[in-house]
Amino acid sequence: MKTTGSAALEPASPRIRRIARIGAIALLPYVAMKLYWSFGGTWGIPAGFPSVLAQMEHNARGKHLDPFNAATLWLYQHGVDITVVMAGLGIVLLLGLVSPWGRTFPRWVPFVAGKAVPRWLPLTPAWITASILAPVFGVGALMGVVLSALGLFSFETGGFSNIAFYIAYSGMGPYGLALGAAAWSYQRRTRRLAA
Repeated sequence: MKTTGSAALEPASPRIRRIARIGAIALLPYVAMKLYWSFGGTWGIPAGFPSVLAQMEHNARGKHLDPFNAATLWLYQHGVDITVVMAGLGIVLLLGLVSPWGRTFPRWVPFVAGKAVPRWLPLTPAWITASILAPVFGVGALMGVVLSALGLFSFETGGFSNIAFYIAYSGMGPYGLALGAAAWSYQRRTRRLAA
């Protein structure tokens, strides 16, 4: 298969690749916690519920759910936690921004194998996600932890244990910051293609 000139572009620096790996690893506790709950685990969930699914169904009872939340509940009832899928896609996006397969479609991708990945395809979700997660879970969460330690703020955990709450969400800030760094690097390295 013939590849385009994008494969010959400057690779991501070792520092950016390291930051991306750290960001991907930072999401793993969230994924592990959510998978544990989706397989029926009960540690850390709100008291009085035998599972997260039971809690979700209880919270949805008697409410008209918007299409996204209705689909999320339906998928969870059928064994799919959409947030785990989204986290997995987020990890693939982050690693793709620093890998050669993020610039050239791999040969197993039908119809576009060996062609250059349009730079907007990874950059659009990367910048949108990074611009939300980095400030909210990076700066905002850090401020919340400091204010909480000073007794001026309390996180609303929705009945989940504090430890489960912190385990599940502590990786979002580092992931968002790593995604922003990787997107900036990818955008800089692929700028020649856009010209």
